[in-house]
Parts: sequence; structure tokens; C-alpha cells
Amino acid sequence: MVVGLTGKYCSGKNAVARLFASHGFAVIDVDAIGHATLAAKAREIAEAFGPGVRAADGGINRKILGRIVFADRDARVRLEGIVHPAMAERVKETIGGMGGDVLINAAVLHRMGLHRICDAVVCVTALAPLRTLRAMRRDHLPLGEVLARGRAQKDIGAQCNDPGVDTYTVRNRGTLRSLERRVARLVRRMKE
Repeated sequence: MVVGLTGKYCSGKNAVARLFASHGFAVIDVDAIGHATLAAKAREIAEAFGPGVRAADGGINRKILGRIVFADRDARVRLEGIVHPAMAERVKETIGGMGGDVLINAAVLHRMGLHRICDAVVCVTALAPLRTLRAMRRDHLPLGEVLARGRAQKDIGAQCNDPGVDTYTVRNRGTLRSLERRVARLVRRMKE
């Protein structure tokens, strides 16, 4: 079974992914694939966004690039056009070499078209104020940048209602223990 995991910034996708892993799912971290893809496509990205996005080591300064693409939809779409095809191909190759149950952890699962290769999609939700606090604590970003990232993901909630694939919602509110129970029930339901 291939399950896609999506949700907005700081909704708790990684916590849910770890819980799926505890139920035997191999997890593909699309963020990690994205970081590798940024490095591999550094020259093309610098050509598209200017030399100011380069890091001292020649790679990409993700903070600077993030400020650009989360503030400008056209810039985000341009970056996605550069990196998403390679990322999606890498995910498909990885799944092809695996057996058993697989979870694709990808906030932008639908934008990348990866929902089409999934048997089911799980959307993690959390209230906006909670996500904002988590983001400010975890990523040490000012409020304006956190809100810009949230605006860049407005479409994620709507995409979770795709009629082409079984979709489930996990509400991430309360304790980790309650989240563990929700995920355990969902995994049982999906495997029935």
C-alpha cells in the first residue's frame, strides 16, 4: 500500500509519519529529497533567482530562497517547475525499489502529482494559531515569514478533498498520546 501524507506547514506531518513508521510503513521524506534536489540544481536555481540565493559553499541558501518564493507566488511556481519533476521522479524510483507499505511524506503531494500513485491520502490538520506557534518555535522565524509560508499553502486543505483517491483526515490537536491513538485506528481501518 502506498499512502500519501500531506498537510499545511507545522500541522504535525512528521509526527504522523513517525507513527506510521511504527506501524511498519517505510517513510519517504520528500523534504529530504527536495534538499538534495536544490543542491543538484543549484546552478539552474541561481540562474532563475540570481546569485544572491547561493550559499557560501556554492549550494543554495534555503532561507534566502524561501523568503523569495514564499512572498511571491510566481517565484514559487518557477522554483517548483525546476525541482518538482526531479523530486517526483526520485520518489517513484524509491517506491519501485521497495516492498511493503510506503508512506510519502510531502506537504505539496498534490502539486507534485504524487497523489496519483497513492492508494490513499492522509491530510494532517491543526488549527492555524497552533501551527503558527509551532513554526515560530521550531524554525525561529518572525511572524511575517510564518504567515507568508501559510499563505503559500492555502491550496493544501482544498486538495485533500480529491475524489480520485481515498482521503482521510487526522486532526492533530491535544497530546501525542491522542495522536498515536488516532493514527493507530486509521492504520487499522486502511488495512482492513
